[in-house]
Amino acid sequence: MGPTAASRYAAGLFFEDRRRPIAQWFNPALNAALLVGIETSAEWPVQRFGLFYAAADGGVIKVRTTTHEWYTRTPKQSPTEEESFAAAIISAESFLQVEMDFI
Repeated sequence: MGPTAASRYAAGLFFEDRRRPIAQWFNPALNAALLVGIETSAEWPVQRFGLFYAAADGGVIKVRTTTHEWYTRTPKQSPTEEESFAAAIISAESFLQVEMDFI
């Protein structure tokens, strides 16, 4: 994990809106990553974090989970951007735990 790996997987995957947090879990054995990042355009009134699987072959698959969104017109009203990001992280960690149970 680190800025080099994050920029490698985020390049072209997410919009150039760098104000939003991005999280990732990288598996060096598979050269693959699970990513949490913004999936909506910056001008939309509803913003959403999504989970993405970045495969070693260069493909990106969206992982279907609970919606993690907030409204830009009411930034201090729950769910906030921070709450949505935290919920997306919890979903990603749960996804990874389930995947590990199958190995």
